[in-house]
Amino acid sequence: MQNEALIKRAATLLKPHRTPDGRLHGDVAAVVVSASGHIYEGVCVDTASWGLCAERSAIAAMITAGEYRFESIVAVWRNEATEELHVLPPCGICREFMRQVDHQNLDAQIVLGWERSVSLRTLLPEHEWPAPLG
Repeated sequence: MQNEALIKRAATLLKPHRTPDGRLHGDVAAVVVSASGHIYEGVCVDTASWGLCAERSAIAAMITAGEYRFESIVAVWRNEATEELHVLPPCGICREFMRQVDHQNLDAQIVLGWERSVSLRTLLPEHEWPAPLG
């Protein structure tokens, strides 16, 4: 799938919901394309105990289906005040999660805009376990 199609698909998943205690669910959405070409979706869940990013939510759906490698992923957020759509880079926890799910995910493409994507390896340059100091 091209970046534009992934971004637009992720945007359709945005359904922000504010809980009575002020938590916001579903204001960030992600789409992941597995190595086999299947598409998985997810949204963020903000809780008092711990949050779940949209990327990890989508990857969890992929893992539930028995897949561990992906070729591309995108996360989007819409500014409620301006209605502008933003593509979000994955946070550090998500980057490390992607790597640990399958080492080959380092070569997966992270969509950063309509015409821009980079490999996870680029976003996570110090991913190898360090060698002993000797």
